[in-house]
Amino acid sequence: MARSRGGAATKTRTSRPAPATAAAPVRSVPSGPNVRWAAPVTFPLSLIGLGLSIYLTIQHFSGSTSFAGCPASGKIDCAKVTTSSWSELFGHIPVALAGLIYYVVMVALVSPWAWRVANIWLDRLRLAAGVAGIGMVSYLVYAEVVKIKSICIYCTGVHIVTFLLFLTILAAYLLRPLDPIRE
Repeated sequence: MARSRGGAATKTRTSRPAPATAAAPVRSVPSGPNVRWAAPVTFPLSLIGLGLSIYLTIQHFSGSTSFAGCPASGKIDCAKVTTSSWSELFGHIPVALAGLIYYVVMVALVSPWAWRVANIWLDRLRLAAGVAGIGMVSYLVYAEVVKIKSICIYCTGVHIVTFLLFLTILAAYLLRPLDPIRE
């Protein structure tokens, strides 16, 4: 109680703490910003894959049998690999063109702008595309080593880039920050 000027007692206002509520359970779900190192690693890799895929697609449609820096000798023979029956999907779609389309999509999915988007579905799509790339690479390496018995240097470059791209996308997916959400 406090006294007013006239000496009468008055009540003072005190603030009361808000009543305590039961804390909602917290669970972590992925939705935060992505890891910072992902874009500077994946974007250049996807551009390298795009460049190699463009070269292989041009070589396929030009009908060229000579590849720059790829000898046609035994185990290393780009022309043998890229003109084999294994170089077309379903007998009609050139693998080089499929690789080109794949890398156009990957450049968009792993661009610095796409990494800035905090969206779990985009993260999952990026990871699914990486898994699809690894699946295709596994098939193509099998075809080169077991069926064709020759290796294309440019194709191997695309395979290595696809593998590294998958590993970095997987690491970024697993290491992304988790935001707590109250239910």
